This record gives sequence, C-alpha cells and structure tokens, in this order.
Amino acid sequence: MLARLTGLALAALLAVPGHAAGDKTGVGVSSMIRPEANFGRGVSMTIWYPAQTGGGASELVGRNAVFEGTPAQREASPLPGKLPLVLLSHGGRRSSEQSGAWLAARLAEGGYIVAEVSGQRPRDPATALGEIWRRPAELGQALDLLLNDPDWQMRIDETRVAVAGVALGGTAAMMLAGGMIDEGAYARNCWTAHPSTDCEWFASGGIDPASVDPQALTLSRQDPRVRAVLAIAPEYLAEFRAASLAERGAQMTIFGLDQPAPGEARLAAQAGIEVLPLEGADLYDLFALCTPGGAKLLEEEGGDPALCGSTAEERSAVHGQLAESALDVLGRALLLPY
Repeated sequence: MLARLTGLALAALLAVPGHAAGDKTGVGVSSMIRPEANFGRGVSMTIWYPAQTGGGASELVGRNAVFEGTPAQREASPLPGKLPLVLLSHGGRRSSEQSGAWLAARLAEGGYIVAEVSGQRPRDPATALGEIWRRPAELGQALDLLLNDPDWQMRIDETRVAVAGVALGGTAAMMLAGGMIDEGAYARNCWTAHPSTDCEWFASGGIDPASVDPQALTLSRQDPRVRAVLAIAPEYLAEFRAASLAERGAQMTIFGLDQPAPGEARLAAQAGIEVLPLEGADLYDLFALCTPGGAKLLEEEGGDPALCGSTAEERSAVHGQLAESALDVLGRALLLPY
C-alpha cells in the first residue's frame, strides 16, 4: 500500500490536476483487491496516478503473449495534491483485466487518478448473464471503496469524479449517469440488425440474454457523485431509453467508431449527447498494441486474429486521438462548473 501523505504534503494539496512547472513526474500504479465486495464476486482495481520519478519498481502492466504492456512504477510516491478521479471499465464481457492499461496511463499522465475496475470475469455464458447490470454496480462499489480508504480518500477530489468505459464498460458508465436500458429492446437485441457481439456466445451455451433478472436490469444505477461520463464505443446504444439520458445528472460524451453505431444519432438528437467520432477506428483499436506474434497466437488458439488486425502505427494513432480528446472533455467537465 502506498505510504500515507505527511502533514507537509497535505498542506500542499492542489485543487486542479497537473503540477508545477519543473516538477519531474511519472506514472505510478498500485492495486486494491476486495474479495468480499460486489455480491461476493470481489472488486479488483488497478490504480494509476501521477507520481514522482525515481521511485517504485518498473513494470509492464497488462503484458501477455497477445498484448504489449504499459510501463509504470509500482508503488511509486504520488505527487502531493487532491486530484480528480476517473473510474475506468474497459471491454466486453470476455475482456481480460487491465485491458485498459494504456488509456489509464495516458489519463494519469494528464493529472488524473485512474482506477481501472475489474470484477471476476464470467467463466461461461451462464455466469455472464448478469454482467449487463453487475458492471455499473461494481463501479459504484469501487467508488465507495476508494472514498473510504484511508490512503486514497486524502488524494481524491471527490467533487471531481468521472467514469470512462469501453464497450460494455461504456454501457455501464452511461448507466451511472442515469441511463436506463429498455427491457423489451434488450430482450430483442440478438434478433435485430445490430446484435451484440456476444449473441453467438450466449447461444452456444444455450443461454437467452432475455432471461436476465428484469428487476436488476431496470434498477436505476445513477450515482450523483459522478459529474462526467466518457462512453467509448458503448454497447446497446439502441436499447437505451433516450428520455432517461435527457435527464442525466452528468455531462456525457460518446466516442464513436469510424462507422457510427445504431442509436448514436437518436441519442444525440433526443438526449442532447455530444458524439465525437474516432476517425479510422474500429473496436479492436481500443485495446493495447499487439505483440508481433499476437495475431498468429490468436489464430492458433481459436481466437479472432482481427483483434490484432491493425498496424501498430494505426492503433497508436487511434490511441493518441482518443487520449487527447478524452483529456479535453474531462478538463472541460471537471474543472469548470457543470
């Protein structure tokens, strides 16, 4: 666990992200695991933050045979000051933990504490059935844990909290702003022209997504502590009730892919949501850079080699575009009165 701030450091707390000119900064990383949380599934967080250089152990976070890792300093000393918090939920039902490491690091470089939140990922279609409502629930619990933790509560500016999510994580982020999924539309999704990428997976296990607990699906997950939402290629856009998002309690921006998703235009028009397209991007570009042998390994093991279909240069360009736009949106949403 990170060392607690001294009285001198507490006196130097900053009100906004960033640091004084001349400060040497890096990116630190720490972990928080609470096995009892999230209905017994547990909550695991990888926490990224602006840190002093020269401390901590160097680490490539999220590195595996398919994806390149993201460099950070494990348990490095944080910069003094209360900073805004971004909760990050990255990927779909079957995404691995720390798949959003690259984005978390970019936001931490920009002056934010970023907690990438991971529950226990589903083992099969049956255990994935409730993921649609468990994701937003675990984000809310993660925020509770951070704001009640003796180390992190003195570093987080609880008046400046945002949620960023990719794919199903984006859906969860929208639900924390008050977005409600239409139960009937969700039940019909696999028979529409825009089925979820998990429909075939559910069918292979004999699971009908429509059998999800209706009460849990339609329960409001709105969290008044959240002031900004970045929904990045969110799933189920067409299944959201526009009226619920028109009355949202947080500033919201949808980052779309090169090909607009069903529901984007409707929510922009009916709920007044800003939509920013990521030029040249597909969903897989929102994951980390692939290793040289990543595509071949996926093909050999029955995965989808398209996950590594773009070049490193193309994917890096998308990463840069998203990080720059996300920092701009967060700056406007959290530093100025909403």
